This record gives sequence, C-alpha cells and structure tokens, in this order.
Amino acid sequence: MSARLDRYLDTAQFTAAPAFTLGNVSRTLPDVRTPGLVGTDLSVSKNFRLRERTRLQFRLEAFNAINRTNFGRPASVFGSTDFGVIRSAGPMRILQAGLKLYY
Repeated sequence: MSARLDRYLDTAQFTAAPAFTLGNVSRTLPDVRTPGLVGTDLSVSKNFRLRERTRLQFRLEAFNAINRTNFGRPASVFGSTDFGVIRSAGPMRILQAGLKLYY
C-alpha cells in the first residue's frame, strides 16, 4: 500500500510550461480523482423509565465503525518533493457514550 501512496499520481506525465506561456492541462483534471470516502456510523440507544414522568436514555455511537482507512488528497503543488504523494488519512474509529435524563 505504501508504494501506491508514495506515487498516487504519475508525476512523469507533468512538465513545467516554458516561461511566459500557458500550459496545456485543464484547471480541474477531470480524469484524476482522490481516493473515495466510505463511512459507516452506528448508533444504539435504550430508554429506561425511572418514574412516571422521568426517564433515562443511554446512547452508544460509533463513527467509522468498521475502521476503514480513508486516505487524504495527494499533494498538488507541482515541483514540490511531495507532488503526487498522499501523506494524510481521515480519523479512525471514534466511540462515544452518553446518558441523558428527561424530567
């Protein structure tokens, strides 16, 4: 996987335009895409009745529950040593629990 991240773009296909001329690449590069994002979030909650008008809610939430790695964008500054290299990733699995009292 590291080899793919170190050369996400084929940097040999890019060259600098001569001075005082326009390059021949489009502004948006429609055929170059960043890695896709996949997220699976889960939530489980349970309500407990304490009294007639009082209840307690327990909630457990998991963000990126299957812990899939979502890679960031490749560096896009032409001429830099990191051009075409992915150095970042999205957050890993996050769990949070909550308790709420309704009265």
